[in-house]
Amino acid sequence: MTLVFRRLLLACTVLLLLPVDLSHAQEIKGPIRGLISMGAYRFVGYGGDPVNTLEPLNAKPGIFGGLVVIASWKQLQPTPGAEIGPDNVIDRALAEVRAYNERNPQKPLGVKLRVRGGFEAPDWAKQLGGPPIATIFNEKPRTVGRFWSPAYRQAWARLQQQLAARFDWRPLINEVAITSCMSYTAEPFVVPIQEGVLRSLHAAGFSEQAYRECLANAVADYAPWQHSRLVLSVNPLRTGPGQGNGDQAFTEGLMRGCRQTLGRRCVFDNHDLDTELPGPLHRIYATMKQLGPEIEFQTWRTTPKDFDGTIRLGVSYGASAIELYQDYGGFPLVADARLRQWAGMLERNGR
Repeated sequence: MTLVFRRLLLACTVLLLLPVDLSHAQEIKGPIRGLISMGAYRFVGYGGDPVNTLEPLNAKPGIFGGLVVIASWKQLQPTPGAEIGPDNVIDRALAEVRAYNERNPQKPLGVKLRVRGGFEAPDWAKQLGGPPIATIFNEKPRTVGRFWSPAYRQAWARLQQQLAARFDWRPLINEVAITSCMSYTAEPFVVPIQEGVLRSLHAAGFSEQAYRECLANAVADYAPWQHSRLVLSVNPLRTGPGQGNGDQAFTEGLMRGCRQTLGRRCVFDNHDLDTELPGPLHRIYATMKQLGPEIEFQTWRTTPKDFDGTIRLGVSYGASAIELYQDYGGFPLVADARLRQWAGMLERNGR
């Protein structure tokens, strides 16, 4: 045996003995392209738990590319340390999506998972660090926990460990929305600046610095998710009245950090798409376009006044997917031919 052959054999043996990082062995799941149904949003206005339904999509089969499956933290973990059991809201929704895809193999749905904390957190989480905080949001009484605090954040991160262990390997779930630090909407960078909310939050210890720290750690909260794409909904940071366009640079810094950490798994999103785009968002949208795909939007209005113009605006900023409301109006009011046209525009934009 020659010296060169011995060295080659030794090198191969060492390589075989090295630990294999299986977290990178599986291919990253693809993005959702085209139109996405926003899912069961009715509970926000009417109360109760999210009830996922494919009824609006069943009425318009073969058009949409995705569905948002919604679950609340209190549905998944009603008591501290509770394990997510087999009969849970997410698995039930995935079974319906699987059945839909079997009926529509030419245009199957991908799933974006959106788990809501904030006012949809369980009572035990709202009591971390003190009693639940009573507020009035959009003329509705809502209680929240200290969503900015380390104890709350740690509990949320533990929930992500459970969810990722159960669902990250599921091929139906393409994307997972990052909802760390959310309070009243599923947009982490949005805290209401209404007096009926801010006064109560500040009395419970809320501070801008703590909120910034929460947002800065949001991507890290989702570290257990290794194969699904993670969707970061971005807005300029505003934590009180009189802050003008907000701290856009802070948001842009976290956007770049998301891409640096996750690479192509980091998907940018915003929930205010409209032809009458608020001024503070112009710079954020430009940054999204500059950083490139994947980019998604959700329409601001349930049924935009200029629906066609709204979709075209999203396409112009690089969107390959847009969420449409399925409740309170939305896409059920739009003709199938128009929906197919919009879906085609977005799908071509993602190529």
